[in-house]
Amino acid sequence: MFGRFIEYLKRSFTIAWKSIFFNFRQYIFFFVAVLIVQMFFGVMTISTDNNDKVERDSVSDAYDYHILVTNLNEDQMIAVKTNKGAAFTNDIFFKVLKRDTNGDGVADKEMITEYSNEYGDKRYDMYLVLNEDENASIADNLARFKEEYFEAPNGYLQQQGVKTDEIFMYTSPLMNVSSNVAANRAVYIVLSLVLFALSVFLMMMLYNIRVNQYKFTYGVYMTFGADFKMLFNTAFWEMFVITTLCFIPSVIFSTIIVFVMYLPSGFGFTFPWMVFIWVFLFSVAVVTVAVFFPMRVMSVRMPMTLIVTEDNSNLVSSPKESKNVFQKKFPTKYELISSWRFRKYSTNLLLTAIVFCAIFIMGLYLADIYKTDLDYQRAEFTINLEHGAIDYDDTMSDELYSLGKLDDGRNGIVAVEAAENYIEAAKNPKGASHILVDSSYIKFLRFGFVSYDGDDYDGEGSMKATNDVLYNGITDEQIKVLKGLGYEGVEDFGDTLPQGSVIIGDSVNNIRTYKYEVGDSIWVAIPVKTSGSIDSNLSGNRLLRAQIEANTYEYKEFTIAAILTDIPSGFLPIYFNTADYKEITGTDFEAKKLNVYVDPDLTAEEVSVIEGRLRDWGHQYDSVDIEDTYNLATRNVSYDKHRSELYIIISIMLLVISPIMWFFSQSLYYLKREQEFNILQAFGARVKDIRNIYLQGGLQMAGLSLVVSVALSYLGSYILFYMYNVIIPNYFSTTGTHIRYTFYMPWYAILTSVVVSVACGFLSAYLPYKSYYKHRFTLENGGAGSGED
Repeated sequence: MFGRFIEYLKRSFTIAWKSIFFNFRQYIFFFVAVLIVQMFFGVMTISTDNNDKVERDSVSDAYDYHILVTNLNEDQMIAVKTNKGAAFTNDIFFKVLKRDTNGDGVADKEMITEYSNEYGDKRYDMYLVLNEDENASIADNLARFKEEYFEAPNGYLQQQGVKTDEIFMYTSPLMNVSSNVAANRAVYIVLSLVLFALSVFLMMMLYNIRVNQYKFTYGVYMTFGADFKMLFNTAFWEMFVITTLCFIPSVIFSTIIVFVMYLPSGFGFTFPWMVFIWVFLFSVAVVTVAVFFPMRVMSVRMPMTLIVTEDNSNLVSSPKESKNVFQKKFPTKYELISSWRFRKYSTNLLLTAIVFCAIFIMGLYLADIYKTDLDYQRAEFTINLEHGAIDYDDTMSDELYSLGKLDDGRNGIVAVEAAENYIEAAKNPKGASHILVDSSYIKFLRFGFVSYDGDDYDGEGSMKATNDVLYNGITDEQIKVLKGLGYEGVEDFGDTLPQGSVIIGDSVNNIRTYKYEVGDSIWVAIPVKTSGSIDSNLSGNRLLRAQIEANTYEYKEFTIAAILTDIPSGFLPIYFNTADYKEITGTDFEAKKLNVYVDPDLTAEEVSVIEGRLRDWGHQYDSVDIEDTYNLATRNVSYDKHRSELYIIISIMLLVISPIMWFFSQSLYYLKREQEFNILQAFGARVKDIRNIYLQGGLQMAGLSLVVSVALSYLGSYILFYMYNVIIPNYFSTTGTHIRYTFYMPWYAILTSVVVSVACGFLSAYLPYKSYYKHRFTLENGGAGSGED
């Protein structure tokens, strides 16, 4: 049995090898395509292993603790330090971190910080390290620590009689290494599936071109008894031989690419030897699926229908009426009339070849989205004043800025932002509110508005009402913050927002919705009398309409003083002077949370110094919660993963596929038309006329490829933009807002795509002419033509 299997493999390999060897020029395109497919997966696999190494090495170099617990009283500190929750020594699942303070390499000092709050009570901050063994992971022990010391009714810290919400616990990035590695693997799986689908599409389209050009041959095979099994085996083993010959070079090329990509990071390069196996299996799976379906479709066709479609094998439709083309200008009219016969072929070629140019542009845009996400300024620290004894004012901002002074004169803290102080118009404490906007300010095809028919405002024109609005108060200090964070629209604005004026966004759901200008007006609804008889089942525009009809409002006019054109916006943000804010909402402006932004160029040590100062500042007050979000560390790790560069490399490889499609298809297409051209020459056409047919066809494809390339690229890029700008923030973000991305098509990507598409469209027709001209006297071509004239 085993011997028969070996004989089968040997015979299949031999037949496939001979077929490839004696038709190498035809199969060269498959070699390039398979090499690219294998490099897709090779680059992905090697980079993912290096990403795991970057994740582990960078975090472990910067952090040596898992948990920071703050604001503990002395009894609670002792309970944690002595592991009061452990009944036996072997039940201890965490310990207090020790660090070397003598420089002798020995960890000798427990990391417990003692301080006094504003009432003189002793408080403690503790750095803890969690154990990990075969019985419990770090995540398991974190959950156990929370439960036993914080959450359980009889938890050891609750037994001291101190409220749980006065104790704060934070986890370091070291805690997230395992989950981040798992996330890397999840991204790897998702991208691999996407690349698998693209690879199958590529190979299937390429093989379809070959099958389509040789229907007559396959019809003859099937006439002599070839069935699906025989056809599939022949196709599979040919592709298997190509896969076997390509996979080692593909791994070598992939390794070189990833090595160069990760070289600037400074981390030791790692090479996963299993990549040889994975790349081979991936490519075998791709070619198996890619040849299965074309052969399956071919096998169910009647042999005679394949044989009689020899002249129709290029998706060519035969004309239903004759055209006396020689009464027209030749070859211009002739080729124009003929081009309609080839419409199916041309459409198929354009879509299959240019779709990879569009994906190339989408890949570069995705790389830009990823880089925009990394460069976006995120708060490094969040200060929660809800449980403290102090309220925010601009003086507090001055205190916090002073804590960022570094030895070299730089200020490490660049912004102190009042956070989560907004009020949704529909949930206004004073009563459900909304704004009125002149309909001329609203862009075309924007929804979420109700026509306003009343006359309680002093303006003119057709008004629209919306409650997709966030009311924000703003102080002079917070105006500086908007400028410091780089929002467009406030660069030239003054330092004070006068009463009766607003700073306003221009978008809803991160899509530009309004087209007003500075100096225009909006009207804000201030509830005077509310009605409780509104149907509770109403929502959206129907609810807003019912509120306008049932409630009594006073509309106050506000002048637009500045427009924020790039601020993230789930709802429309409007900033009021604090006095106006109180009039509209009935509440004083206050901020219970502050976002502290640091200079993105700070080192981990400098961030640690600022964190220590912030905690010392917070210790002066009672229960001020200061959380390190570690956003800067996360950003630096993400840069070292080079995912943006990975997207660019894969996009470039995808672009290379487009010329493969063009030249493989067009070379076979014009090869089949050579007999047609020989007949034309027999009727008196000159070689120059035949050349013009090639040139005219090339120019037609070049023009069509220009239009289709731009159209597909625009559509694909806009889908990406909408997904990241609207869908992800709305459905996968708890806040409803996210980073706001700008929709554009990278000019360099468009230029590259257009040049490739147009050049391939023309050259893929012109180069076959050169081959035809060279061999026009051969017997194979019927000996047609004797010269240019």
